[in-house]
Amino acid sequence: MVDLSSAPTLLADLLAVRPEKTERSPLLYAWWTLNLAVLVAAGYGLFRLVRSWRGKRARRG
Repeated sequence: MVDLSSAPTLLADLLAVRPEKTERSPLLYAWWTLNLAVLVAAGYGLFRLVRSWRGKRARRG
């Protein structure tokens, strides 16, 4: 049979554990900025592609 008498203290111990505060590298922020810039550029390129495609279809029909 499982002994559940220590379950409340185990739960309290787990809740009391705080992770160490880690210091983030400036390179990580640079990497995130680069990824965001690429995502924005891809979105803008897709927007321009769809806009030009729709413009050609509007002239045709």
